[in-house]
Amino acid sequence: MKTNRMATQAKESAPIDDRVLDAMIGQTRPRIERAMKILRRPQARVGVISSPLGRLLIAESDRGLAAIHFLFISGGERTLAMLRRKFDLIENDASARRIGAEIDRVFEGDFSATARPVDLSLVESDFQRRAYTSLRKVPPGAVITYHGLAATVGQPDSQRAIGNTMASNPIPIFVPCHRVIRSDGTIGNYGGGVDNKIKLLRAEGFEVGRDLRLPALAVMGHRRTGIFCRPDCSAARRADPAKMLIFADAKCAGHAGLRACKLCKPA
Repeated sequence: MKTNRMATQAKESAPIDDRVLDAMIGQTRPRIERAMKILRRPQARVGVISSPLGRLLIAESDRGLAAIHFLFISGGERTLAMLRRKFDLIENDASARRIGAEIDRVFEGDFSATARPVDLSLVESDFQRRAYTSLRKVPPGAVITYHGLAATVGQPDSQRAIGNTMASNPIPIFVPCHRVIRSDGTIGNYGGGVDNKIKLLRAEGFEVGRDLRLPALAVMGHRRTGIFCRPDCSAARRADPAKMLIFADAKCAGHAGLRACKLCKPA
């Protein structure tokens, strides 16, 4: 009995073969890596740039652009606090300058510059996520009304909620809340200031007047039929607002792939 016990103890204390050890580590590694991914917080690169719209705080994660804050507007500390709740922040001026160069390109007429991926991690509400996602489908040279955007997310009576959603947009310019206007044709407010909203709209082809209204040359475009009309056309008045966009002029509507209405002949 004593001999058997000693043999068992010797066997248990014998060194583990390297191949056995490697196999054991290989089996546990996936579990360790999964646990580390849960514990590891995502990172966001932050920096400050100067732009045609003023000084901007920029934050970019590995998933996309996460935040832009106009530094001449109060609330920068709140934006940083929201970012810190979601990310580990790393100062990275090169990342911010790259995004700043894309904003500069917008004012040079390159509207594809804002097509980069965005990270909506700072957005808590599903309603807001749907609104921002729908808004990114409104092309440069076009705008949508608050009512129209509410209709695209299936809640046409939620114009006030849409207004609040635009005011709290964490990624202006790239989630283009400057392309949302009032139903009466006036441009409405903007979180980065009305002057900056005018700058962005003018860069995209809208000649906004002193009365803060869209130009008389603006046309109504129907996204489903692919036809654009004069605002007073009976076909435009009957159209579903969820399917309508307002283009700066017939040329902008044509660039977006729409064709002129044969009734009102807006071109």
